[in-house]
Amino acid sequence: LVHRMKKHRDLVAVLRAKKVRITPLRRLLVQFFIDHKAQRPTLKDIQEYLEKHTSDANRSSVYRNLELLKRLEVIQELDLPSGRRLQYVFDRQVRHYFICKACGKLLRGNRDLFERLEAALKDVHGFEKAKLSVLFYGYCAKCAGDGE
Repeated sequence: LVHRMKKHRDLVAVLRAKKVRITPLRRLLVQFFIDHKAQRPTLKDIQEYLEKHTSDANRSSVYRNLELLKRLEVIQELDLPSGRRLQYVFDRQVRHYFICKACGKLLRGNRDLFERLEAALKDVHGFEKAKLSVLFYGYCAKCAGDGE
């Protein structure tokens, strides 16, 4: 619990530093993503959670706040075969995923690949300290093998 509260405070501090006003709805959304960071909730999951905890959860306000959290790199949207999901990425260094278009299997990328891509960006474009947030869509080994 203490760790979750510290993470919440850290994230709220980052948002404030970026001149984001901390509304009760934003505070709830931040807490939701911290509490569910190991999961990939749907918009419906988020809406249901908010309806239990606040009367201020109208759909357009929720969408606007989710878009803001995406722009601020607190969350990332994943377009999975099972539908759109949201993933907490705020304090994660590796934010790339491999998503199978057939079965929906999702694998998180590894640090080694990230470092090679980062080095290539620096060598080719002079681009440094990249926070890489990428989704790769293709076919996992099992599904790719089925087509042969």
